[in-house]
Amino acid sequence: MAKIRLRNLGRVVAILIRAVGRSLRLEVEDHAGILTRGRPNCIWAFWHNRMWVIPYIHELWAGHVPGAILTSPSGDGQIIADACAEFGFDAARGSSSKPLKGLAALILLADKLKEGRDVGITPDGPRGPRYQIQPGIIKLAQLTGSAIVPVRVIYSRALRFKTWDHFMIPLPFSRVRIIFEPLIHCPRQSSPEAFEALRLQLQNQLPPDDPQGEPKTQTQG
Repeated sequence: MAKIRLRNLGRVVAILIRAVGRSLRLEVEDHAGILTRGRPNCIWAFWHNRMWVIPYIHELWAGHVPGAILTSPSGDGQIIADACAEFGFDAARGSSSKPLKGLAALILLADKLKEGRDVGITPDGPRGPRYQIQPGIIKLAQLTGSAIVPVRVIYSRALRFKTWDHFMIPLPFSRVRIIFEPLIHCPRQSSPEAFEALRLQLQNQLPPDDPQGEPKTQTQG
């Protein structure tokens, strides 16, 4: 019964994502060739608190490439998985705080990439620290040879929740900038120093907020 309720909630969330998405004024900067048909599938990296619009923009601009997303094994992760399923995403369930489950999710994501799917990862999730790149996404890129595309999402106005990540939902009719930063290619083998350099490169290409300042927000408890 609980799983049925969660699945229904996921569908409701998907309806809300589409409803809000259709009202937004979207602006896109594609420095990675993501909008080009025939491009290779890749790993989308975006902050946990900006994931609200990702399924919508993938369906809108990259729907010709099937998708998959990493979610936590928690109830919240199930809701996210069910919502993303409405946009054609498969889900890999794993946790960065539980190594065995994290390894299993990494292997599953590698399989999804081999199937030709784009894979979405929040490299600071599912528990943070906020805006800190964890190493799993670099390991996945090395394992598969797939490129990472840093996806910046900048809201002009948004609701900000009192969660660990300050999760944000753009307000209807607000402006949202989507910036696909240049691709990051990770060699299959690297020294610890080179691995850290790749992690820092991704960290630098995903600045946490609009350079002009924090978005105008309304805080929700």
